[in-house]
Amino acid sequence: MYDKNENVFQKLWRFLRTYILTVPRFDLFLQGALLILILLDHNVYILLKRDADAGYHPQLVQDWVFLGASGAEFVFGVFIAWTGRKQRHLALSCWLALTAASALLVLAFPFSGEVYRDVGTCGNDVTQYPDTDPNIIPRTILLIITAICCCLTKISIWSHGLTYLDDHEPQNGPYFYGILISIRLSLGLSGQTWLIPGGYRDDWWEAHLSLAMLTLMFAVLFTLFPKQMPNYEPPDLKEDDGFLPSVYRVLCNKAVLLQIGALAFLNIGLFCFVDYNQAFIQARFHLETLRADPRTPTLATSIFRPMVIIFFIMIFRIRFSVRRLDGVKANTAARVGGVVALFAAVCLGVLAVLDCGVQDVRGTGDVYTQPGCSQRCGCNSELYGFAPVCDMDTSTTYFSPCHAGCSISEEYGGLTFFSNCTCVQTAYRGACSVMSCQGTYGIYQAIFTITLAIAGSSFLMQDMVLLRAVHHHDKAVSVGVGFAIIALLSHVLGHLLYMFISDQTCLYKHDGACLLHQPSIRWMPIISAIMAVLSAIVSLIASRVAYSVDELH
Repeated sequence: MYDKNENVFQKLWRFLRTYILTVPRFDLFLQGALLILILLDHNVYILLKRDADAGYHPQLVQDWVFLGASGAEFVFGVFIAWTGRKQRHLALSCWLALTAASALLVLAFPFSGEVYRDVGTCGNDVTQYPDTDPNIIPRTILLIITAICCCLTKISIWSHGLTYLDDHEPQNGPYFYGILISIRLSLGLSGQTWLIPGGYRDDWWEAHLSLAMLTLMFAVLFTLFPKQMPNYEPPDLKEDDGFLPSVYRVLCNKAVLLQIGALAFLNIGLFCFVDYNQAFIQARFHLETLRADPRTPTLATSIFRPMVIIFFIMIFRIRFSVRRLDGVKANTAARVGGVVALFAAVCLGVLAVLDCGVQDVRGTGDVYTQPGCSQRCGCNSELYGFAPVCDMDTSTTYFSPCHAGCSISEEYGGLTFFSNCTCVQTAYRGACSVMSCQGTYGIYQAIFTITLAIAGSSFLMQDMVLLRAVHHHDKAVSVGVGFAIIALLSHVLGHLLYMFISDQTCLYKHDGACLLHQPSIRWMPIISAIMAVLSAIVSLIASRVAYSVDELH
């Protein structure tokens, strides 16, 4: 009620509490925080890769840091979820602030020089960098700390932020979760492509500073929210909510453990394959993935993919929201999640068999060897990766203009042509199969997008079991236990499995990193399809033992 004796600050605070600090606004801020955190995480790995390209780190630094951060997520995830369960908005705010502070400290240790990733030509493909960088050690340490903080803050977003929303409006749980998983699978996966160009320039700090400050902004915003909304009535706590008792109750819940296993299989099948999607496209279609070729519809794909993912997941969000007071039932969520995972497996299987009959790159056999005709060029292809060109006379594809011995480039009608070559007469940018593979590549992109949308819908339903099959006071711990175990099984063991497949199918290796794979990389989507089938089976089994808490009484 309006009070005439209120001062201006009290009126402002009442206005904020009435119109701004509401559940819908918390949901909106949580979406923004997740997106910014994903982009910041991507940017950290890009900056680590920049130092690797300059020769200060091994090329596999991104993989090792990712494994370490995932290991930290496994070790500390449950404890983070438990400690913040009573003040979820403040716990989320603290982790966002810690991540922002770590990211801001990186700015105190700038890079010593710019790294050029442009495709070079014969005699013009060697870039010199300083032998030492006085900031390399503190900058690397802070980047690694920031990567770990990003992982741990994601735990807080799901275990504190999502459960805060689900506590207040359980009937809209799938709606809240659906938006978050849509962001992770659509805009989040495009973040690396957006940030890579800026991460290698002298003004790299602009994007990094913006992301860090936005993270800090969300940290401040979450502190303004109340512990619970005025009309919220928490249920009576009848059990010990200590750390070990809470973890014990979650681990003794068969439905939760089975569903965590199903989620781990699906995480391996989807996200591990997504990590190697660019390498798969290069090997199967001989298309550039880090640079836009005007003959491939990259812009249309970047617009089309988020729309499809958001629309498809929205169907499940709407279908399973506002149906009953406490939201979707645990056994229904597990059953639907399992069935949908089967469709994801079918799509992954289709991706494995798509083929457009590309020819071998010149110099490939069991391993790749640069053609002898361009050995004198001093190529530095490990900086820019696969950049194919086609010999116009023999229709032979070369790894790059430098590997074809070309020293002059000219553009005509948006296409790049190369001349004065030691291996060919004239070549043009792109593999010789670029036109014949366009149709198959378009089908691949469409099915890949559908796979992400279907898998996202399965994640939506399967993750709801972690919220519905436990008591109210164990929600945060249930999510923390789930994400910690998934971090170990999927992001550590699963990632190591796909790193092994990458190593075994690699044609052109440099400093441990693979620049071009053999066509046998198709084993990745095959294994992903098997993982999705296992996820479906385990989720369907979980549906037989999963019951919402209110159904147990």
